[in-house]
Amino acid sequence: MESNGMPAIAQQVGGLNINDGPPKPGPFVAYELEPPPPPKINNKNLITMDVTEQFTSAAQKLELGELVKDPHFTLFESVGALEIMDSKMDSGHLEEGETMQDDYDFSKALLPEEIIGIIDQLLCHEMAWHMGYPLSQTIFTSLYIDRLLMPTPTSLEETYFDRSDSRLQKEPLTLQILRAYCLGLIKTCWFVNSRVRSEHFYEEEDFVTHTFNRSLLDRVGHEAILQLLDETVELLSGSDDIPREIKDALFSRLLFRARFLRIVEVAASRTAPGVKEMWTELQSSLPQIISSTNLGKPVPDSFSVKVQRKLASTVPPRPIVIVSQEGAFAHLERLCRDAAAALDVFEYYDSHSLFTFVSLFQARKPQPSVYVRTLLQHYLFGDMIILGTMSIRQVLDEDIANFVLPASKLLDRNNDEVEVPTDPRFIAAEKMEIFRSRAAGTYLDILRTMCQNRCRIRRTLCHTIVDWDNLQLDAEDLDQQLREFTQEEPILDRNISNEPIYAFPLSSWAYFYKLRQMEWIVQMGFELELYQPDELAAMYWYVQYLSRTRLRHLERIRTFVTRSTSTSASRLKDIGTAGGLECANAQAYNNLSTLEASANSAFADALSCLYTVLDRLGLLSKLPQPYSDDHMRYEVRMKPFLGIGLPELVPFPELTQLVTQSNENTLDILEFAAESTAAAKRALEGLAKLNAEQGFCRGSHGSWVVEVKNALKACILANITIVTVRRAVEAAGDEGKVKLKAEIPGPSARYHDWWIVPKVVPVP
Repeated sequence: MESNGMPAIAQQVGGLNINDGPPKPGPFVAYELEPPPPPKINNKNLITMDVTEQFTSAAQKLELGELVKDPHFTLFESVGALEIMDSKMDSGHLEEGETMQDDYDFSKALLPEEIIGIIDQLLCHEMAWHMGYPLSQTIFTSLYIDRLLMPTPTSLEETYFDRSDSRLQKEPLTLQILRAYCLGLIKTCWFVNSRVRSEHFYEEEDFVTHTFNRSLLDRVGHEAILQLLDETVELLSGSDDIPREIKDALFSRLLFRARFLRIVEVAASRTAPGVKEMWTELQSSLPQIISSTNLGKPVPDSFSVKVQRKLASTVPPRPIVIVSQEGAFAHLERLCRDAAAALDVFEYYDSHSLFTFVSLFQARKPQPSVYVRTLLQHYLFGDMIILGTMSIRQVLDEDIANFVLPASKLLDRNNDEVEVPTDPRFIAAEKMEIFRSRAAGTYLDILRTMCQNRCRIRRTLCHTIVDWDNLQLDAEDLDQQLREFTQEEPILDRNISNEPIYAFPLSSWAYFYKLRQMEWIVQMGFELELYQPDELAAMYWYVQYLSRTRLRHLERIRTFVTRSTSTSASRLKDIGTAGGLECANAQAYNNLSTLEASANSAFADALSCLYTVLDRLGLLSKLPQPYSDDHMRYEVRMKPFLGIGLPELVPFPELTQLVTQSNENTLDILEFAAESTAAAKRALEGLAKLNAEQGFCRGSHGSWVVEVKNALKACILANITIVTVRRAVEAAGDEGKVKLKAEIPGPSARYHDWWIVPKVVPVP
């Protein structure tokens, strides 16, 4: 270390001769025609050589996009290598003859066609912002928008483009149209930005709310802007100087902006009437705008990347984001359609239907935009009131009652009225309140998680299952304490256990949701393409393992629910109509969950066997793993489950033996896979026949049926693939090579995101 310290530096400096060599180059030597001479180094331990030719020759051999990285070239060296006055890194760098700001004349009159061109470009930038790009690369690149926002206006009188003495004259109609539209656009962005910031989202990943120290007309009321838009529409209608076709195009754009502003102002309200119709009306106005985009004339000078130099930003200048008009209008149409569909969540039927609605809504392709997802969050949890009308306790108690505790004394609201501490009802109410306080946040986190993007849903579920595991342990203690109140009689069955078997309803409820989330984590891995082809057999085996565990748990729940509901006539009279409905719902939901788990288990088992055979035949590609092996990869995949007590994690050696089935014949494995697909097909066909009430998908029955039928199509395709592989294996015999080629389809080529059926093609 001492050789690199100050003594060594002093020794090298002492060996230098200041008077030797050419004069010291000036600060602008980089701009001279001839490069500076190499430095003269007087050190016997250093040998210098010119590597220009070797470096150039090596660089020419690199493919386009190929990167060579020195592991010892750290971040410190990278920052030190940045060049000042490089246009890519220095926002203050100016080319020869370039000015710091754009010399744009805001007083010049614009043609009506140019107004259409600017408005359409602003709409593209607005949608680019909704897609996740920052304002600095989209809307703020408009010089007209920048003119309105600087300095911060406090009234409409301070928002004119032309701020010279000539402004005392009447503003041209074209500029008033553009000004009114721009003001409406900025205020619309303010409402959207405020809504997104008030909900749970991921900055830079989902949406960029940073305004770069610019005020989005915070001090200007939206009523004044709407009035200006209405006045401009009236002036445009009475004008005879603009051709009819151009006038209609401008008219439709002003009306669109006014409608959009009105919608975003009331969209977050859970009581405002007609919001869904407003979104539908806004969407119906888009075709008229789309059909007139050809009338616009672009004005590229009105947009500039130089505006970024005046924004409060710590990043280098970035290029303007260009989104095509087709892409922008398609995104806007989806936004209107999804926002209108999100309002259907207010049609509450039961907690299970609510979960189904949210999960199917967020699984749409493409996924709803961030603004729509934050609106849905607000509808669900705003002010900690579910859908604006129900308490968290009401939804939580209903979910428990319609699954594990139908018509139970533990959920009787009359227990809350008892004030005697020694009364069993008082103790039961106290214990149940403890459980609710622990379960409410964990329960609502599932819905809140579903409102995120698909990658975040899986990542968050990996953390929340730990909370459910802890909740299950806490619920077991409470279940034991509540037996004194319920006077539960255990089941004595020596074939199952030598110990008495109790229901444990609260812990069973928590265990069911934990199992369901574990299945979602593994299944979303297929959707997000996390697994390599050679991992698919093991991961599908784990899906069937979790599904079968859920099946056994559902059977246990069914046993105790059936026993509790098989009461005498006097008991049925005591629980009343509401209690009888809860018993029926508990049985129906158990039947639905059992049928769904059976379909998942059978289908996953079939695909696991199919991929095992394909791997045995050498038809699956396997990427090299120089820094890992199958065991290490399995630990990474199962990392979210390492801290879970039940179900137990399957050890890797045991998993390998169960998946590879080395003792089984290939044809026998394919035969079992065919039988499993037949069982899965029967279960999926049964699901597809259920109505909205039986499927607990009221409010989203159409989407639910489509989801089931897509899985059914994948199941039928899997059966065809299994038959094809079996015939090829039979034709090849014991010693021959199977003449097949297997391909793993991408997400867009699958019937269902969670069921990856390989494409098998015969080869000569």
